[in-house]
Amino acid sequence: MTTSRDPGAAAPPEPDAVWPLSGATEPGPPVGVPAVVAVADLRATNAAAVLAAVRSADPYPRLSELAAATSLSRPTVEAIAEELTDRGLIVVAPAVSARGRRSPGRPARRFRFRSHAGFVVGVDVRPRSVTACLADLDGEPVAVERRAVRADLTGPARARAVTSLIRSAMDSAEVDVSRVWAATVGTPGLVDRNNTRVRQSDNLRTWTEVDIVGILRDHLGCPVAVENDANLAALGEQWRGVGRAGTGGAGAAPRRPAPDPATGEMVFVLLGERLGAGVITGGRLLRGHHGAAGEIGFIHFPGTTGSDGPGLPPLPATTIREAAMTVGGKEPDPTSGGPVPGMAPSDAVAAVQSYGRRLAEGLAPVLLALDPALVVLGTGLFPDAALLPAAETLLTAAQHHADGLLVDSPRWRLSALGDDAVLTGAVRFALSSVEVVLRTRPTSLPAARETSFHKTHTKLR
Repeated sequence: MTTSRDPGAAAPPEPDAVWPLSGATEPGPPVGVPAVVAVADLRATNAAAVLAAVRSADPYPRLSELAAATSLSRPTVEAIAEELTDRGLIVVAPAVSARGRRSPGRPARRFRFRSHAGFVVGVDVRPRSVTACLADLDGEPVAVERRAVRADLTGPARARAVTSLIRSAMDSAEVDVSRVWAATVGTPGLVDRNNTRVRQSDNLRTWTEVDIVGILRDHLGCPVAVENDANLAALGEQWRGVGRAGTGGAGAAPRRPAPDPATGEMVFVLLGERLGAGVITGGRLLRGHHGAAGEIGFIHFPGTTGSDGPGLPPLPATTIREAAMTVGGKEPDPTSGGPVPGMAPSDAVAAVQSYGRRLAEGLAPVLLALDPALVVLGTGLFPDAALLPAAETLLTAAQHHADGLLVDSPRWRLSALGDDAVLTGAVRFALSSVEVVLRTRPTSLPAARETSFHKTHTKLR
């Protein structure tokens, strides 16, 4: 197993993986060459069409409805449905009458997508923690494992922590490695355009010397990508955060929510030990020529001197706690300590407001250039719900100050995902690769066999 690489050598792009959310495009026929469709390709395309019809139908469709939706003959649809069932991608749904009772006789079969046919892995790597999430094909978490690590951990040791947590998540869910179809690692720092290596990460010791993509590919045997944490947080927020609209009416089956149009032009600001930003424009992630778009941690913010260097150091936790107590009128979590020695409550609030204004002033040129509809502030500096009043104070100060610096003011919101924004985005990124296969050649995926876990989990759902 390869554990390191030449930091000056670019890792080759993964030949069989497509990561649509990174800006990659799906392969197509060469320009000027007539498309030739083989029988096997046609069958794969038809299988993808039937599977898509099953996934989008509400309620679960019958064979006749699938034939109408795909314009395929009923015998063809029936044969494909049998193949998709054999592969474990769809199952026959229980027949229920309009009154909620099982229908007598032999009612027409209905089919539903089996979200536990396969799984993806999302990982959030930070200086002091590693988190791994195993999620099903609907993006629903099945197992989440978190572990605190030392900030001075070496790259190889951090990689071992990542693989160990992934294995723990798989073991707790009783999922075999063959059932994991894609994985994405979120990390601080600069990532190359191919999503194969970390180019720079100042706060993770020797992390750039580790080929984490190669290690996990050997470990899992599936496509693996690495992506900047702020970029993934933006994708997560767009997918299941403030960009997530409501679902259907009362009694409706769960549906994929329509995105908020504002999240097509969005800047997500990741507040933590270091500043970062993920930019969504035209509904897609903006990564830049070198993959470094959104690296606002290199901006020299107002109020800093040359000796301070770029970026905006995080607010002290004690200041945040005191401001939250003052604004929210509640005592903080007893485990977080008492009042801040030598600091009046008004001073703490003023410090948070000043931070918000400095943040807005430094971001103003970026916002003028991008003209986003929405700015989302990550809440990594406010991990406890009791601290959210301080977060709201920071956001209000930033928004009011930005209003006087911009031509058109965007909406400002706090992250709805909190500490899980990066992990959610990592799952979304990994799913995008699997979705390409489900839309084009689903029967090429490994056959899924029922396990006791999946039977039990299906009943619980």
